Amino acid sequence: MATITELKADAQQVALENFAKFYVKHFETDGLDVMSQLDQTGHIADINQFLLDNRSLTRADIYNGLLTSRRGNLIALLSALGTSFNDNGIPDTPWEDWFKATVTELPQGL
Repeated sequence: MATITELKADAQQVALENFAKFYVKHFETDGLDVMSQLDQTGHIADINQFLLDNRSLTRADIYNGLLTSRRGNLIALLSALGTSFNDNGIPDTPWEDWFKATVTELPQGL
């Protein structure tokens, strides 16, 4: 297994594309409180600002925009999350499984 920064270019692209789809889905539906509690670097704020500023774009254009203008933020966020990937850029735990497991582990408000 490898971190996002250790992946070859093609595998890193696959990893980023898959993560962007997961991220946008949760941004639009149930929010990303889970990630914001894990991200101490502010990368989520930058990614979210891009999504808010470009909400009129098509889904494909949003993904492409994230992968070009917020690529560094995505890589840094994946590094902060400590995700590991196989040689093809597939995370060791599917994103939805990771999300469900992480939600149950985080302390909930009183």
